[in-house]
Amino acid sequence: MNKNFAVEKIHMQFDKPYYALGDTIWFKAWLINAPSFLLSAKSGLLHIEIATDSNKVIQQFLLPISNGVTWGNIAINDKDYKAGAYVIRAYTNWMRNFGDETFYCKRINITTAYEDAWLVNSKMKQSVINTKPNVQAVLQFKNLDQSPVVGKPVSLRVMSGKKTLYKQVLDTDLFGSMDISFAPPQKTGGLYIVAESDTKDKRAIIPLNINNPENTDLQFMPEGGSLVAGLPARIGFKAIGEDGRGADLKGIITDSKGVQVATFQSAHKGMGSFTMDVKAAESYSAKVTLPGGVVKAYPLPVVASSGIVLQVSNSIESDSVKLALAATADILQKRSAYYLIAKARGVICYAAILNFQDHKTIQRVITKNLFPTGITHFILMTDQGVPLNERLVYIDQKDNLNISFKTGSGQTAPKDSIALHLTATDNTGKPVTGNFAISVTDDALVNTDTLQSDNIFTNLLLTSDLKGYVEEPAYYFQRNAIAWQELDNLLLTQGWVNYEMPTKGPAYAAETDYSVTGRVTNVFNKPVSKSKVVFFSSRPLVVKDTVTDKHGRFVFNPLPIVDTPMFIIKAVNKSGKSMNVGVEINEFIAPKFTATAIPSAMPWYVNSNDTLTNYVKNNISLKREKEKMPAGIRLLKQVNITAKKIVKGSNNLNGPGNADLVFDEKDLEKAGKKTMLQFLEENVKGFRERSYLFPKNLPQSVAERVYAFEVRLTGNITGIRDNWFFIGQKAAVLKVDGIEFRDFNPEFGHDYIRNFLQSHSAEEIKGIEVNATSQYSSNYMRRWRDMPMEEPDYHEYAFIEITTRSGHGPALSTTPGVYLYKPLPLSLPKQFYKPRYNVTDIATPTENRSTVNWEPNIITNAAGHATIKFNAATKPSTYTIIAQGVDYNGNIGYHYQKLVISKTSVSNK
Repeated sequence: MNKNFAVEKIHMQFDKPYYALGDTIWFKAWLINAPSFLLSAKSGLLHIEIATDSNKVIQQFLLPISNGVTWGNIAINDKDYKAGAYVIRAYTNWMRNFGDETFYCKRINITTAYEDAWLVNSKMKQSVINTKPNVQAVLQFKNLDQSPVVGKPVSLRVMSGKKTLYKQVLDTDLFGSMDISFAPPQKTGGLYIVAESDTKDKRAIIPLNINNPENTDLQFMPEGGSLVAGLPARIGFKAIGEDGRGADLKGIITDSKGVQVATFQSAHKGMGSFTMDVKAAESYSAKVTLPGGVVKAYPLPVVASSGIVLQVSNSIESDSVKLALAATADILQKRSAYYLIAKARGVICYAAILNFQDHKTIQRVITKNLFPTGITHFILMTDQGVPLNERLVYIDQKDNLNISFKTGSGQTAPKDSIALHLTATDNTGKPVTGNFAISVTDDALVNTDTLQSDNIFTNLLLTSDLKGYVEEPAYYFQRNAIAWQELDNLLLTQGWVNYEMPTKGPAYAAETDYSVTGRVTNVFNKPVSKSKVVFFSSRPLVVKDTVTDKHGRFVFNPLPIVDTPMFIIKAVNKSGKSMNVGVEINEFIAPKFTATAIPSAMPWYVNSNDTLTNYVKNNISLKREKEKMPAGIRLLKQVNITAKKIVKGSNNLNGPGNADLVFDEKDLEKAGKKTMLQFLEENVKGFRERSYLFPKNLPQSVAERVYAFEVRLTGNITGIRDNWFFIGQKAAVLKVDGIEFRDFNPEFGHDYIRNFLQSHSAEEIKGIEVNATSQYSSNYMRRWRDMPMEEPDYHEYAFIEITTRSGHGPALSTTPGVYLYKPLPLSLPKQFYKPRYNVTDIATPTENRSTVNWEPNIITNAAGHATIKFNAATKPSTYTIIAQGVDYNGNIGYHYQKLVISKTSVSNK
């Protein structure tokens, strides 16, 4: 790989695995050069997005990267977030050249911070009644204090997507329990129950993780790629249930005559492998006996009459990888040459020319010292470069960093000052200088499952190179023979991420800093060289200028760091006046993502453990303290009464801000470069364009106003069908700065209005007011010229008042040579709060921190040491300390250990 096209990888560490409304996400990101694992100096900006499970982006962030690292925090407010599952994505602009599969992606759960929530214990039982499948769901409802919800009616709806399959109202018993039985649909994936209290103040969505065995997806993948007649075969397989997770099963392989030729059984997460002899002109299938005695057949891949097979032996104890290639007779007769290459981290580490000649098989023993730790990709190609066989193997050089902690001698008590001494060495014991992050969490509040959570090893060395979802990736790093074999099964069955640069070269440049680039063009779209360009910022006051190069390009660097950046860029003449030219800005357009392939997790309140429940209750207590709420009063989700929005300069006939919907300047600034049409479609419920048949009973004068151009052309006011904008069933009449399109120009038809909305961005608008109900539309109807005043029909029309920055009405246009630029602001990290205690002060209030300490930027010295200081919280507990990081030689490290906080320290005894 060309070093200029080197791939970047991202790993992120978070302070804990889940969060609550009102909490803060603390994170660290390392940007790695994939071939060397050195910290990357290519990109200077990191993009982070948080999206819902349905792929709706909630927030976007832009962070500066310095020497390959960055860190920050995200406040989880209850305005932008609600309890549920979210996906965090992180990427650089350069990574987009290699596809979104190379981006960092992690699912997090956000819990409630209010007491109006149920805890639900859910158990599912599948059975067959009178030959028909049946599902029984046993549900137990509890309050957050674990008391049962006794004798309360609960409305239950069994849902498949948006379709209701079954509904019933049941009362909970003395234990808060009830059960519901129903016949499931043929495909049970995506089923859930919506439970709601009779007062509508409590609601729970309970996923039904029902795996109908008949719908198990079972795939067979021959090693190297194909089943070839007469050649030995090792076949990997993977079984996935309807919930997207591995499903364990076993079965037999039979030939076309029904004769058993092999058996198979999954070893881990539905995966396994087996060997068999493959015969010519034969077909094979797998037969699996499902619960209930049903036998289901799955076909194996078609047997090829000609070809090559590639088999790899990669023993955990061996220092070499053994390859065996076998070919059919027709291949041997061709005496063709083949290329065998092995790639790791996007770099070719091994290459050889092979020729079968008179030998049916070729064997190679290749030392593992040629490859770095991680996945190596073997490829057999023709002499024309066409891939024939491919195989992934994992290489472990045991060169990861060793990280350890020491906290001094003796016990540690609540509120004690803790000095945590970190030591980092390489695999030979030599101290290293590196960049690390440490999180310290309370086990009473945070369930840190090291087996299931991802870390810098599992991400950079395994999952980032594989397509799709990998369950419990840390399982494969146990360094024992069983886990090693199951890792090999994973690599037999999982697709891989291609890190090849497209042949046409990079489409996305690396963003090295927070800057703006663009170009100046004339009326013929030709570049204007030596044009003066002025950059203006009002907050803070910054004025810069530059001159375009021979390609008309310019750059301003760096941009001022402000909370809400809004800059004006102008091309001016010698007198400082705007020129009649075009200013183009290289705006960042975020990629459009498909929904994540990570299977959905259970909501926090379903079958939650005591640790998670304690965490939720602890956050409620913290919120009580923050809001100074007295004991005995329940903390419920508040209904925020917000200040009335006012659109300055509005021509609203009801007065500025008096409308059914009001979007002010802040709302429109958030929309950025979205067109006005996109903004209306996304924010005004029911706003759409549809075909409309002109009503026969409308007065001539009104018809000429609504369809003036069409009426003049046809001379007919009835039976005209045209497209129009509607809000629900009401025709939308748009006014810009108090001027209706028809008043400005009678020939402005619907096509013009659509083009107007599509060609102007939301940021060019100061406000939008929607007047749809009779309360607000009546003034418009009465003022609408020629409309009968005696009986105005408020139900036929809705009026949209648009207030522009220029005040020029429907003739709104951008000023030539001027560009309003609103990039994402740079997110700068806040300091993690560390309380200090006076140990002798017995009046110190109880303070339960789920994250006891967060240190995002720890740099070890030449001796490999660093010291971090913090205070223990106010209660005895056990802490989990997790450290991750990278040294400056391209080695990575991960370590966790426990720290016990006793009732009293040794010195206090």
